Amino acid sequence: MNIGKILRISRILDENGKTVIVPIDHGIEGYYPELERPEQLINEFIEGGANAVLLRRGMLEKVALKIAGKLGVVYRITGATGSSPDVNDQRVIASTYEALYRGADAVVFTIIAGHPKENDMFTMFGEVSDIAYSLGLPLIGEVDAVPSPKADRGELLRQGTRYLSEEGADLIKTYFPEDESFYKSIIKYSLVPVIAAGGPKMDNPKKVLEFAQKVMEAGAVGVCFGRNVWQYERPSAILKALSLIVKKGKTAEEASKLL
Repeated sequence: MNIGKILRISRILDENGKTVIVPIDHGIEGYYPELERPEQLINEFIEGGANAVLLRRGMLEKVALKIAGKLGVVYRITGATGSSPDVNDQRVIASTYEALYRGADAVVFTIIAGHPKENDMFTMFGEVSDIAYSLGLPLIGEVDAVPSPKADRGELLRQGTRYLSEEGADLIKTYFPEDESFYKSIIKYSLVPVIAAGGPKMDNPKKVLEFAQKVMEAGAVGVCFGRNVWQYERPSAILKALSLIVKKGKTAEEASKLL
């Protein structure tokens, strides 16, 4: 592995290969009042023991001095606005080169499995993969899925993790279906370590911890939870609880005592 890639990925994964990442890249999707004070959130993430933060270039400019030396930088290069006709039509909207210049430790690229433009996204992913490889910049492939006549959500997510890992992803960030029987098979089918995405806010923080326990038991190396962290009244507390599950192997019941 390229030495630059080794150094950068070590700022995302801890010495045991585990990670807790907090995404705050939601600003182009809609209005989230919690994101009005990003510096305050960053303080909570640092206190809670997060490994890295996932953000876009505008947010990075805003909080760079806060996170310097304290959090890894995962830089989002794809997206679609919440007001666009199709929020799942992911486009490349930031440069991989620019991500490197801005100090990114990794870039993240989303593909929506089952989408009519899936092959277009896949082609763009391959192009970004080549550039990231040449720069020694870790690439995180993110997989979500939409309904398809060809396969159900679980199968689409399983296939998506595989084809992104086949085409150069160093890590996979994926969502998980309601059917828990898919968890292990999704992770097992990937060629690289898998991080679990959190999705919309759950109605109870204990459910967040229970989900984290399930995906870690299935073989994930970490979690990437946004709304289920910063929409909680005490982000640092739930991050500390998640860290116990992810990094110490504690159960959701044990970790929930911190809440």
